[in-house]
Amino acid sequence: MRTVGLLLLGFLFLSQSVMVLSQEETEKQYPVFSCDEMVHDFGKIRELEGFAVHEFVIKNTGKVPLIINRVMTSCGCAQPEWSHKPIEPGEEGFVIISYDMTNRPGPFEKRITVFTNERLFRQSLTIKGEVIPRPERLNVLFHDTIGSVQMEQVDFEFGNVRPHQTQKTEIWIQNFSKEQLKLSVTNDLKYVNVIVPERLDSDFPEKMIVEVDASKVDSTMRGRKLGAILWKTEDPKGEVITQSIPVNVNFIDDFTFMTPDERANAPVIKFSATSLDYGKLNKKRVAKELVIMNTGKSALKLHSVMIENPEVVQFKGLKKNILQPNESQKLKIYVNPKDVQGNFRTDLCVVSNDPRKPVDYVRIEFEK
Repeated sequence: MRTVGLLLLGFLFLSQSVMVLSQEETEKQYPVFSCDEMVHDFGKIRELEGFAVHEFVIKNTGKVPLIINRVMTSCGCAQPEWSHKPIEPGEEGFVIISYDMTNRPGPFEKRITVFTNERLFRQSLTIKGEVIPRPERLNVLFHDTIGSVQMEQVDFEFGNVRPHQTQKTEIWIQNFSKEQLKLSVTNDLKYVNVIVPERLDSDFPEKMIVEVDASKVDSTMRGRKLGAILWKTEDPKGEVITQSIPVNVNFIDDFTFMTPDERANAPVIKFSATSLDYGKLNKKRVAKELVIMNTGKSALKLHSVMIENPEVVQFKGLKKNILQPNESQKLKIYVNPKDVQGNFRTDLCVVSNDPRKPVDYVRIEFEK
């Protein structure tokens, strides 16, 4: 029995030795395929650019030359090139993939299979991304211009924004110069989100998005808020163009859950005139009277009373922000035509807790 045990033990040692030798021999006979990244994400790319190209760096970390026999892709839209010379141990080769984006808008994901003399025989690589479609010629009327960029508008007005509500405005902008422009927006308004492209290619329409998010401010905030964002473009020569773009918001009460009884007993704002026409003026300052009344059945809260052009029009006499039922107050509206040429129009804007007209306007005009 002891002899048999010794024989079995010797056989075990011999088997382990053979396995070690076999493993060492295998490592000597095969290369090892290593890649800097197995998946490449192009992110968002423009169809206008034609092809998206990426080079996968292949390194041989084995002890014998690595040979790439062939490369196959899951779609004819992705064309491969690769190192045809053997990749020596410790050296690098490549697999280059060119993805044709023409008429292929939207997300994509393509698999690349690399066949080699490695022990695993084949490796899988992936490219993915999203193709932004080539825009058709837009029939857009560009009313405004900042430098060489034409825009549908250069001011943003948000009429009735309730607590925790969001409102969004999208406009088209287009660079009509021959050069690409860098674009940035400085925004210090915590309740405003602005999305613009980082670059504006020549003759390529893009979207500019301005969104007001009332959840980012105190839920008690009411009234008209005047603000602005700073637009900045820079061309390849370093020429910078900036402009302040107004973003004005009317934050109003939420009347969504008012009952019929509450609405019937709500305040009602009324003006003595819906417009003030000063007629033809010379250079003298002129005043007219405007009466604000509460003809409803509960207190009228004046969240804000504001003139759109305070450098030309001012008012005096606002002593109360709350008017009880049947209460009123008089304002004197002054216009200063000194620096005005031609016809002039603006508005007195009042934001209140009247559920029927939370935002109301009085037109002010004159000619010179």
